[in-house]
Amino acid sequence: MVNKSLENNQKMKNYIIKNSEAIKEQLVAYFYDKPVHILKHFNRSINFNSALAQIENLVPKDLASNIDGIYVGEFNDIHKKNRKVNAIYKDGAIYVSNEQDNEDDLIDDIIHEIAHAVEEQHQDLIYGDEDLESEFLAKRKTLYYLLDDNKEKHLIHFLDPDYNLNFDMFLYKTLGYDYLRTASASLFYSPYAITSLREYWANGFENYFLGDKQKLKELSPVLYNKIKSLVEEDAGEKDNEWTQ
Repeated sequence: MVNKSLENNQKMKNYIIKNSEAIKEQLVAYFYDKPVHILKHFNRSINFNSALAQIENLVPKDLASNIDGIYVGEFNDIHKKNRKVNAIYKDGAIYVSNEQDNEDDLIDDIIHEIAHAVEEQHQDLIYGDEDLESEFLAKRKTLYYLLDDNKEKHLIHFLDPDYNLNFDMFLYKTLGYDYLRTASASLFYSPYAITSLREYWANGFENYFLGDKQKLKELSPVLYNKIKSLVEEDAGEKDNEWTQ
């Protein structure tokens, strides 16, 4: 698993090196003070600068401090088996697929990956007390008993917080998100939040800024308060800067 991860990281780096001239020529914007590069243009008309500006207005700058830059293009790593993934956060950068449905889709993808950058930077605050994991697994266990009889997966799979491709495909393909959207409505903000503990965090983060905060608070109070504390910590640091 480690060797495969290193191999994927090297492929990404080789892609960037190979396209270094394109990167230099197509520095198109800055996200806060970090460079944004277009390696291959979007498949449809999208106002990228407008999308970035909207994100800057929503997400506090310090929560994006772990990001070195954004790259838009075609990346082999932005795919899962049988499913396209529009963006990933890796090695300090956000890599965004140039195939986007619309501007809102792009904003959603980038904020989701900012969540993973925040997660990397604040692991102790997010996971250290294990409260978030307990909340997530309690919901998974409840969901298991709510599902139809032909669940096909034993309870042990629902009590593993880590990402598992087979379980992901079970949720996405076998059960289907349409079914899960109804079955999990009283537990999870959206079906994708069921995927793993990390995606539970990232899904909550994106919906804190883009969705219904009150709904998130009622469904996932621990998750909500973790995000809120980070946002308030950022605001408090800014207040201190102004008073010094």
